[in-house]
Order: sequence, then C-alpha cells, then structure tokens
Amino acid sequence: MSRFITFCFLVVTLNIYSQESILTDTLYVQELQQNIDSIYNFRFLNSEKTIENLEKEYPNHPFPGIYRSLTLYWKYFPITPESKYEEDFLNSLAQALVKVEKQLEKNEDNSEAIFFNLLGRLLIMQYFADNHISGKVIPHLNSAYKMLIKGFELTDSLIDFNFSSGVYNYYREYYPKAHPVYKPVAYFFPNGNATKGIKQLEFNGKHGIFLKTESLFFLVYVNMYFEKDFKKALKYIKQLTKDYPNNLLYDLYQVQNLLLLKKYNKAKELILVLEHTNHSNDFFTTIAQIYEGIILEKKDKNLADAEIIYKKSINQLDKYGDFANQYKSYAYFGLSRIVKQSNPKQSAKYKKAALNLAVFPEINFN
Repeated sequence: MSRFITFCFLVVTLNIYSQESILTDTLYVQELQQNIDSIYNFRFLNSEKTIENLEKEYPNHPFPGIYRSLTLYWKYFPITPESKYEEDFLNSLAQALVKVEKQLEKNEDNSEAIFFNLLGRLLIMQYFADNHISGKVIPHLNSAYKMLIKGFELTDSLIDFNFSSGVYNYYREYYPKAHPVYKPVAYFFPNGNATKGIKQLEFNGKHGIFLKTESLFFLVYVNMYFEKDFKKALKYIKQLTKDYPNNLLYDLYQVQNLLLLKKYNKAKELILVLEHTNHSNDFFTTIAQIYEGIILEKKDKNLADAEIIYKKSINQLDKYGDFANQYKSYAYFGLSRIVKQSNPKQSAKYKKAALNLAVFPEINFN
C-alpha cells in the first residue's frame, strides 16, 4: 500500500483535462507534464507557480490539492508527524477529498471523482502506514477499496489502469501466502493472480502513459523485498535513476540493490554523491552513511569505523520516528555482527532491536 504514491494522480489527469477541454491547449498540458517530471526529478522551481495557476483556474476542483500534496511529499521527503509540513500536506488532501465527495454526490459513477477519491485516501493511508499510525488508516479502507474495484473495469479504456490492477493482483495472492494470519480476511476479497499482476506492471512500465514511473518503482519494490530477485530489481531502478538522475530516493534504492548484490565499488560511487547532496533535511545523507558503514564492515573489514557510523546514524534518525525504522534496523544488524564474537550478549540485544524495527528482517546485509 505504501507504494501507491501517485498511482491515480497521473492517471486521472487525462480524464480531468479531456472533460474540461484542457487537452486542446497542448502547450499547457506539456507544461504540466514537464512540471510533474520535474517533481520526480527533485526540481521544484515552478511547482508553486503551477499550484497558483491551478487554484486560480479550478478553485472547486480537487486536482490543485492533490498536486500540492504531491509536491510537498517529494520536496520535503520524508514527511513525518514531527515535520512542520505535515499539516499542510494532510490539509491539502483533506480539502481535495471534500471537493471530490461533492462530485460523487452528484454522480457516483463519475470516473474522475472515483479516482480522486481513491488517490486522496491512498495518499493519506500511505502517510499513516509509513509512519506506523495504523489506526488512522482504517477509516479510509472501505472507500478506497470500492474505488479500486471499480477501476478493474477501466483497464481496457486507459492503459495505465494496468498499474492499479497489477498491484492488487499481486498483493491479493502474495500476502495470504506470506502471512497466513491474513487468510481469513483475504477470503472476503476477490482472488488475485501474482503472475498476472507482475505482467501488468511490466506492461505498464513499458507502455504506460502517465504511470510508467510508478509501475517501474513498484517492480523495484516487489523484486527487492518480496521476490528477492535483486538483479531484476536493479534493472528497474537503474532505468528510474537514468530517467530521474536527481531523485534521491531512487538513488538510495539503487545503492541498496548494489549492496545486496555485493557490488560494493559501484555502491560507493553513489554513496559519495548522496553524502554531499543538498536537501531540506539530512535523511538521505544519514542513510548514505549507514550504507557506507556496510561497505566498511563487509568489504573493508574496518569494524571500528563501521561501528561508529552505525551508532551515529541511529541517533541521527531518531527525529524521523517510525518512518526510519527499516533503515535503523540495518545499523542494528551491523552492530550485532560486529560485536558477535567479543560480546555475544550485546550482539543479541542489537539483533533484537533490529528485529523489532525491521519491516523486512530478511533484508539485513548478512
């Protein structure tokens, strides 16, 4: 669910603009698409101006609020409960949902409103899920699910619906197998097909109009964390970093992939870039430090310096709360390995801390 960052946002732009006759203004559409690409590429110079124009032209439409939330998400990544941008981010989505609900009251089959309803709720759900505030996800589940199911009927009308259908098909089959505790709950949902889901994502990653980027990123995520096919994941993330060379999150995923494949020299080159990057916070540089610690530990056998980096990084990530848990687990796994021989009890404590934080405990760089 947390990888649904913009899957409906870009799909509905075609619906929205065709219904409001914006497609006749080819230059405007091209400009908007360029601005969306700029956001993905961590270039935000024109984003505020675009938001102002959208709010002026479409004051009663949910689209400006969605666009604003997307901009905030990437510009100040990661947004957490401690972030000063959290209120603006959530308010933008809440206002968009109010507007879209009014559209659905007039016509519950309005495809544009259906997708904005789904998008707004998924963005909110993603935020709460990423920050481990699961209780606030529940109120949005029913509405989001209904919108998602309606989207199954639209895959033939717009190619990018292969993304949403592909994600559902994969997760619906994967989760009950990987987590048997969810089998009773899964019984109430339509069957999925993981193989078909992957094919739909791959197809959209090649031919998608607006969702090519999200399809490729989800393929990275699935292959890295679920399928454990690191070579295939690397293929997709390399394509994304080529298309968006300034996207720091994509860079982090490429480094992680390289480390899992033990391609330490190539990973080191990217780490040096990330460590000297300019961003609104130190999140990316701190994760880069952890990855540098892994190289020091695993390749260089410099355990003393690796230990210092791991401990320093854990402290630096505290301000990002639960959002940083997976990355902190990497550092704790490293500390556990370093002191395993000299201090078995402390090693066990570090490993326990790592397992308590890890979202995917099998991704530990052992």
